[in-house]
Amino acid sequence: MTAPSVPLLAVVDISVLVPVWSRFVLQRLAVRPAPAFVPVWSEWIIAETWRVRSWRWFVRASRADLAEWRRLSRASNAMLRHLLPVMVLVSLREAADAALWPSLSDEADAPIWRTAVVAGARYVVSQNLADFPPLDDGRHVYDGIEYLTAIEFIEDVLGENAALDFGSPLPHGAMVRSGRIH
Repeated sequence: MTAPSVPLLAVVDISVLVPVWSRFVLQRLAVRPAPAFVPVWSEWIIAETWRVRSWRWFVRASRADLAEWRRLSRASNAMLRHLLPVMVLVSLREAADAALWPSLSDEADAPIWRTAVVAGARYVVSQNLADFPPLDDGRHVYDGIEYLTAIEFIEDVLGENAALDFGSPLPHGAMVRSGRIH
């Protein structure tokens, strides 16, 4: 009898959920009958998602427009409806103040780290390279948790072809890599 496989947990940062290609591919990989991984979120990441989408709407709209606000609300709610069924939600209320790596200069990124700690996740998937732990033996790892870009996680860890899963060529900027040795 084989032991049940432990799901591969990965915290998915907002910087990977706003671009359509990575949100679509990661969701697709998570909803398979045998999911490639289980995405993890916390209330912090949900709030950040809404904040970033609202700011982008504000910049694009340049004026208060109720119709545009309703489109933003529908799009954001639709994204949550698609993502929540496959996400594991943890609360940062449960998080002890896990020690951060000394070079983390953006305190706003500490909740991403703490989400990974509370969930017991092995990975954080993010495009915020400046907030990755320093390279350690070719990987951005701190206390057993590795930080990767979306393309690194999808292709290097999961062994998937991101463009094939997306269904078309990836947009400019999708191939961001962190300097990780794979």
